[in-house]
Amino acid sequence: MDDIDLIADLNAQDDDGMGWSLLRDARDAARVLPGAMLLAGNDAARAVVRIVAVDDDGQVHFVILPGSIDENGHLLDRSADQPSAQERARAEGS
Repeated sequence: MDDIDLIADLNAQDDDGMGWSLLRDARDAARVLPGAMLLAGNDAARAVVRIVAVDDDGQVHFVILPGSIDENGHLLDRSADQPSAQERARAEGS
């Protein structure tokens, strides 16, 4: 789970039907901002998500982007010194 930005149960939904997690479950809370594209999930499932809101109490609301991580990996908000899961998989395969 080292590459997951936000640990979340992708089947859990808030009252508005969005996915949710807690800010304390983020690898780097400073990156969890509305509009950010992050890799969310757990050992069972992962997906690229768009952060919609972060509440004052630390609840994070997001939407899961349709498509696979391979299709959406280029959207992930990654710093230059932190390769995405897709980049790491490509490097390992070569």
